[in-house]
Amino acid sequence: MQGNKYVAILLTLTIMIGLSCVFPSPAVSEEKIIKWNLNVWGGPRAWTKPMERWAADMAKYTDGKWQIKIHYGAVLSPAKEALDGIKSGMFEASGMCNAYAPNKLPLHRVLELPFLPPTETIHIQLMQHAMWEHPALKKELLRWNAVPLLPAGLPTYHLMGNKALRSVSDFDGTRIRIGGDIAKVLKEFGAVPTLVPAPEVYETISRGTIDLVGLPYTYALGSYKIWEVSKYLNIPLTLGTMSCPVLASKTAWDALPDEFKKIHKVWYDLAPYMWAEEYAKADRKWIPIFKKNQEFIEFPASEREKIVAKAQAVYDEWVEEMEKKGLPGREVLNYYLEKRKEIAGY
Repeated sequence: MQGNKYVAILLTLTIMIGLSCVFPSPAVSEEKIIKWNLNVWGGPRAWTKPMERWAADMAKYTDGKWQIKIHYGAVLSPAKEALDGIKSGMFEASGMCNAYAPNKLPLHRVLELPFLPPTETIHIQLMQHAMWEHPALKKELLRWNAVPLLPAGLPTYHLMGNKALRSVSDFDGTRIRIGGDIAKVLKEFGAVPTLVPAPEVYETISRGTIDLVGLPYTYALGSYKIWEVSKYLNIPLTLGTMSCPVLASKTAWDALPDEFKKIHKVWYDLAPYMWAEEYAKADRKWIPIFKKNQEFIEFPASEREKIVAKAQAVYDEWVEEMEKKGLPGREVLNYYLEKRKEIAGY
């Protein structure tokens, strides 16, 4: 991730120049003020910081005519009901984690298949951007009157908590906060997965209800203070990631002036680098704190290979499930693999 720091800095300058090129004309300044509400859960953190930056830039470069208010703490809608809120018109935009409601956007689960995503954070961000180029994923969003707004991904997941993992046998009976298809693979080794919404994780692990927490490394494990009630960080498991982009109501999007959309497009194309830059900042903050408070457990590569070997069955199962629903599962998976090759090199 550090190797991408200077790229991110360069693109921070690029976004400023790019937005200046589409600075609102007098026609834009005559538009009425458009107000959007953006729903997220939890408090401000690395995942939400670029949203704040985007909202500020949209206001700035539309001369204050497009105002986006970010509502934290799921006050507009619970995380699991983000798509429902967009469809019903409760708000104009929302963060959305697919694993919280996996049956609502089944094709988007390709981004979350275990051990399949790239390990580099910037590559994960670019994969979200690339996958929205596939028409089947856009069509799937339209069922919820949703369109892509910001292609934000999450860093890869590691496990922090009160159990050390030194072999696959240590998963047996371990209660892990993890969801989606990653959970299916870990269950093969006796793990007991449960997907608790992130804001509730601190309490569940502090009470001993779960043993380990799977969250994006490092920012989420830090932001949700998991390190305060944990003894171990099991690394490098690199389990995969969750697809957590930002979506907009198609109705609200279509109502925007074309000039506003052009300004947004500059930000949209550089958004992966904005998120990668923010996650790099989080790494520099949280890794020293983790090292002071946790024992870092190095999970052997040979043991991890045993887990990865079980993942292929999950890929096949996902493709079969999609095809039975009349969805292009094999096509989407192949497209994902092609894009991963282009972006990450493997």
